[in-house]
Amino acid sequence: MRTSARGLERYYGCLLAQAALQPIAEQYVVRWMDAVERGGYPPDVAELFEAAAAERVPVLSPAPVVSYLRQCFKTGRVPDETRIVLAIAHAYAEGDLMNLDRTCRCPARRPVFRRPSFSSFTGE
Repeated sequence: MRTSARGLERYYGCLLAQAALQPIAEQYVVRWMDAVERGGYPPDVAELFEAAAAERVPVLSPAPVVSYLRQCFKTGRVPDETRIVLAIAHAYAEGDLMNLDRTCRCPARRPVFRRPSFSSFTGE
């Protein structure tokens, strides 16, 4: 029974990671909007990685998240929390497997749930 449970936990690991990362990304985006409205800089991206580590979610590659957030800052856009979650949960698989004309076989390749993003409220 334990072997079956561990196998399911490994298979649905990305789903568990997404569920743990969703509130972290939402809080980050709220803090981002507050900081930008006050004319300051957005919160440090390292806070995302520290919060993920506290929830025992591995950050496979920080590059996609950092690149996306830099682009959002330069263009003045509000980041999409779902894109942040997917970049953290699937960064290694997307970067490694997509070059081999394969896709991540994980069932969480697309988010299970989709909440309206803050960018939909701002019209971007």
